[in-house]
Amino acid sequence: MAEAHNHHYVPQGYLRGFAAGVGRQAKLHVIDIKDRRAFSTLVRNVASRRDFNRLDIDGVEPNALEKAYGQFESQASEAIKRIATSRTFVGEDRVIIINLLAMLIIRNPRMRDNWAGFMDRLWRLTGDMMVAKRERWEAITRQMKNAGYDINENVSYEQMRDFVRGGEYDIVTDRHVHIRLEIETLDKVTRMLASRNWRLSIVPDHLDDLITCDHPVCLISTVKRPDGLLGGVGYGMTHTAVLFPLTRRISLWGSFEDREEVVEMRREQVAFFNTHLIRNAERQIYALNDDFDYVWNRQLHRGTTFLEDLKRGPHET
Repeated sequence: MAEAHNHHYVPQGYLRGFAAGVGRQAKLHVIDIKDRRAFSTLVRNVASRRDFNRLDIDGVEPNALEKAYGQFESQASEAIKRIATSRTFVGEDRVIIINLLAMLIIRNPRMRDNWAGFMDRLWRLTGDMMVAKRERWEAITRQMKNAGYDINENVSYEQMRDFVRGGEYDIVTDRHVHIRLEIETLDKVTRMLASRNWRLSIVPDHLDDLITCDHPVCLISTVKRPDGLLGGVGYGMTHTAVLFPLTRRISLWGSFEDREEVVEMRREQVAFFNTHLIRNAERQIYALNDDFDYVWNRQLHRGTTFLEDLKRGPHET
């Protein structure tokens, strides 16, 4: 069997809950925010990166981690189906879905890019400090020699200083570092999510669908905060809510303050959810079709006009 290289960071089983058709033939209505176009495509063609979870370790099957994730994602897909049928969020299915949310929060290209950017800034700052003074650089190179590292004696202090300060180099965080950090962080995020109270909301038959996106777990503040503080809102903070469309007809709302219940959504609430999914998307929005509500300039709009609204520029929600 050929080795699989197309690794999904948003599970296909989850995305099928928003698609037309079943199984491998299921298709999504996709709106690409950056290209400003809409199209229909198979679920397997979206929310993926080549070799995203690949392990290049001697003695380890390269797709071992991807296969392990796939097994869990199959369990999550079945749990979603049972929740949709029972309309309850309890027991083992609740545990599985909370773990799914944690995985979606941690394991995605946006998180990896953020971490890589942080490491780039950190190592450049470290390099600047190392070459700030000749005495410091010479002390560091002596320590490296004593530790057994191979030092190129032909590179002078001035050459190294100019190279570091010139900034004409790339710092790349290895994929395995990202994977290790994701695995180490998963339990912490899962615990914070599990400590929240969860409201299961049902879209009644007369209303249009919920949508999802390439980053479907949304964290919002439920109180007004000083300007500039929202970027510091975290999953362990009070007066925040986690929004997640479980399927196109069911959503989850998790907070520390609200009580657990099962409720029906109003049109304005569906539009509110969809708007936050739009805002949280990195590039793509996924839906059954373009019959969905969202808020634009504080008014209800329809998905049929979304691309036109997007082309008109900034908006308020």
